[in-house]
Amino acid sequence: MPIRYRDRSSQPRTGDLFDILAALSADAVAAFPALRPHQRQAWHAFLVQVAAMALHRAGAATLPETGEAWRRLLLALTPDWPDGEAWDLVVEDWSKPALLQPPVVRPANAAEYRGRIEAPDGLDMLVTAKNHDLKAERMRDAADDHWLFALVSLQTQEGFMGAGNFGISRMNGGFGSRTTVGLRPQGSPGAAFRHDVGQLLAGGRDEILKRQPALAARDGLGLVWLAPWDGQASLGFAGLDPLYVEVCRRVRLVREGDRLIARTAGSKAARIEAKALTGRTGDPWAPVLKDGEKAYTPTGAGFGYRQIARLMNTDIIVRPVLATPTPGMPGTGLAITISAVVRGQGKTEGFHERHLPVPGFVGALLKQRGDAILDRTGKVAQERADEAGELGRILRHALLALIRGGRDGVRLDDEAAQRKAASWQAAYDGRVEVGFFDDAFWNEVAERDGPHRMPWRGRLAGLARAVLAEAAEAAPRTEMRRIRARAQASDLFERRAGAFVAEVKDAG
Repeated sequence: MPIRYRDRSSQPRTGDLFDILAALSADAVAAFPALRPHQRQAWHAFLVQVAAMALHRAGAATLPETGEAWRRLLLALTPDWPDGEAWDLVVEDWSKPALLQPPVVRPANAAEYRGRIEAPDGLDMLVTAKNHDLKAERMRDAADDHWLFALVSLQTQEGFMGAGNFGISRMNGGFGSRTTVGLRPQGSPGAAFRHDVGQLLAGGRDEILKRQPALAARDGLGLVWLAPWDGQASLGFAGLDPLYVEVCRRVRLVREGDRLIARTAGSKAARIEAKALTGRTGDPWAPVLKDGEKAYTPTGAGFGYRQIARLMNTDIIVRPVLATPTPGMPGTGLAITISAVVRGQGKTEGFHERHLPVPGFVGALLKQRGDAILDRTGKVAQERADEAGELGRILRHALLALIRGGRDGVRLDDEAAQRKAASWQAAYDGRVEVGFFDDAFWNEVAERDGPHRMPWRGRLAGLARAVLAEAAEAAPRTEMRRIRARAQASDLFERRAGAFVAEVKDAG
């Protein structure tokens, strides 16, 4: 199973899974050219979970930097398959597991695999109703690593797709998403890999067990694809390894000549029975809502400043294990990384990803004060988002006055005016987004170079004022009523925005 990568000198390289783990451990990987954006986190999570599981079972804490050492570690996870079948992409004997492909219970089950997929993008989980997000089954000349990445994506982040096609356990319901939030080094796949594996071995695995005690502290099933599956019954959640890597579909890859195809079969039950957990499975990257105790599910809006403020607010969210700072983490080069493929019924609503680089002076504070600094980051983000929302409401009232042409004042039940105002409000929101997590934000987090509240409100007022001026410029100019409307809208905005900015000045 050749996996292509570029090393840190941008030279093309190829290795098997064991070689890839060694290269990542040595921080020698710059990129995987066959890896698509929506597959990146699934691939990272798979590698981290497998590596941390293998090292923990071996009682080791140091990441080896040779493929042979990793081969021994991974084969120790699959003692019933000493020839490495469980780590091969294609195994002709279906009574044996292949990588992320469960064995059949009995030979007759092979006849149930009547589905045929001829390209890895047809196997992958990213689909849309109109087939325009990513076109399906176009990768007819695919290499083995295309199939590998598609298989990892399908088996570890897919949801419910109709009868016989159940989703993973690590999301809140079949139409949820496997949302991930991490705090880790940016710059290379190896740096992120080494950090996350190290965090899990240094206490992260124990924290997962505290949060989800149904998982097995020892000897739990970690590689779910090792267990034979005929599609009839589910595995119980209790007794799984804290870092378990799951599968949700019955798939076997077959080599036909010089190319691969996938054979698929449906199932009558989810592979892991965890519906009652609503995604609270101990996933080290998954944020969980405190209210309702279920995994967080994003909307199609993605991860704008409002959504990020919510995700970082510990009054709302239980921070994931791998988004928690520890004294051993680096003080520079960190980023908060958030991603998800947002799902709907039978389609996706897009892949969303956001990286927030953490300045070095904040990273140093994270090493010293840990969670307290991330808590403050969430507090500052929420306050700023709330204030942006308040200025947005002031702008909306002024826009409605402008659009209604001065008639009968501002009426919030005028749906036609609301629709016209929406595009201008979106323009304001976009401008807030551009500068939300800027130097001033991080200075406020670090409590330096103040004051902060009044300048931020002043900036918001300036952004909203500019949008209102553009809306007024776009409005008809000939009617006296329109002239009065522009004056009325401007007066309404300036009175309310001025009071909003002065409010924090008076308070300070």
